[in-house]
Amino acid sequence: MVTDLLKGKARVLVFWWAFFAVLLLRTLPAAAVDYYRFQGGIRNEKEYVEVLYLTGEPVVLKGTIQESSGQARDGSVTGRVNYRLENLEKGIKLNRSLNFATAVEKNGRQEVNTTRIERFSETVTVGKDRYTLQDFQFSRSDLIDHQPAVDYKSGNWTARKVYSVNNGQATVTVETWGRTVGYNHAWGSTETGREEGTVSFSGKVALDKATLVSTTWSCSYSQGVSYHRTRYLEYQANEPQAISFAGGYVENSRTTETLQYQGSFPDLENGVLASTAWLKKEGGFELNGLAGKNRLWVADLADIRGHWAESDIRQIYGLGAFEETGEYFRPALPFYRGQFARALVAVLDLPLPVEASGTSRLPAAGGLYAGSVLPGQNGTFYTRPNLTVQAGQASLFTGRPGQAEQAPENPIFADVATTDPAYKYYRAVYEAGVMSGTGPGLFGPMKPLTRVEALVIMVRALGLEGLAPAGYVQTSYLDDGDIPAWARASVYVADKIGFNLGDDYGFLRPNEILTRAEAAVFLNRFIHYLQEEMTADYRERVLDFN
Repeated sequence: MVTDLLKGKARVLVFWWAFFAVLLLRTLPAAAVDYYRFQGGIRNEKEYVEVLYLTGEPVVLKGTIQESSGQARDGSVTGRVNYRLENLEKGIKLNRSLNFATAVEKNGRQEVNTTRIERFSETVTVGKDRYTLQDFQFSRSDLIDHQPAVDYKSGNWTARKVYSVNNGQATVTVETWGRTVGYNHAWGSTETGREEGTVSFSGKVALDKATLVSTTWSCSYSQGVSYHRTRYLEYQANEPQAISFAGGYVENSRTTETLQYQGSFPDLENGVLASTAWLKKEGGFELNGLAGKNRLWVADLADIRGHWAESDIRQIYGLGAFEETGEYFRPALPFYRGQFARALVAVLDLPLPVEASGTSRLPAAGGLYAGSVLPGQNGTFYTRPNLTVQAGQASLFTGRPGQAEQAPENPIFADVATTDPAYKYYRAVYEAGVMSGTGPGLFGPMKPLTRVEALVIMVRALGLEGLAPAGYVQTSYLDDGDIPAWARASVYVADKIGFNLGDDYGFLRPNEILTRAEAAVFLNRFIHYLQEEMTADYRERVLDFN
């Protein structure tokens, strides 16, 4: 009797715990926006840096910021940022508080985030002069395209600030406009922005206590910022000889934020034009975040020692992409579609559907936090098996959409039972749009994967199929004629973006079966593309940063 009563109370407690957990998740903001970037500054976990142009010259201010975010009743995301900045050499102090609101409108994989300023206050003291922000107009709109493995972003903004100097003694107007592009995926994120601005001064300047002089001046500047987060693997050898493993891979994550500026500024002396000459000034600043480190599982596989793909196999194994628990990897055997699905979930950080147990986990997931239940689209929920946010590292933009929690349903594939332990991986890649079936209602998990099929899946994961021109396209491979018609456009795109799967002789060998060793090399090459080539395209190429 007592046992039954306790069980009944336990069920009630579990019910209410689950109820409040779901209620809490549903009240979380639908997006995470880095509002501090809207003022053109950069930061790490210790300090914030911004360039002030208000006085007619570029002045680097340093200090701290405090951020908070929430969600309004209308569903929009809200954020508040407080700034405390100074430049002791110039005798400048800045206090600023900004409140933003972002409306999120979704249409399929795309969403448009429109941000407006809700409240503002800002005072800047320069010696004995006091600049007070009287009016702040701000408009920003960002388009985000959620592809299976990558979120792409492009945005535009314009703003105008009007300051009163010493209670109406003069007026300073700062106008800025610009655009930003970026991406976010499991192995990093980059957002680059270009800003143009003008500053106009009109009014009187105090030369001394009794003398006021009327003057006007203006200047223009351009500023580039880059917010970069990367995740990479590094081999760490063990020095002692009497140790059970010679070494292993360490997962590193770090952030780098860079600011560069240049402009034409007036030749001022005590706030008054000293000549008609323009002074060219430029500079830059960079802040690096504290690197996060995490050890990966070590592959104790006898048949890969000395193998040409040993390094790739060990790295991908450490990420939890291979399910082997024995002593042999069998690198020369074919790699199957089902195995590739599991590997993609681990490597690309694809969300798994919530199961009856509440979470879906990937063993050996490279130390990334697993089983986290997160809000998805339209108030639904999903789990991210490989979700990592290091301390001091904010997300690039809104969270990646995941698959919704669903009640028990009929199997998606006729050849895979829902009770199959690997079913969640097949469903994840299928619903994400990364892998399609081999026929109506068939996934074909035991079908060997060809080299060209792997390439098509990679391009589909990137969401770049549309980059190929219409009609027949030709690639640079010597065996171009062997490429199937259905795969030709994707192979063309992969070739153009620099993802080359050909051998040393210029052959793709598209219809050959991908071996397990080749699959490890392919996946690792894909990771390097995400880490390096995409960064170069969005950071070095756009802003010419070195």
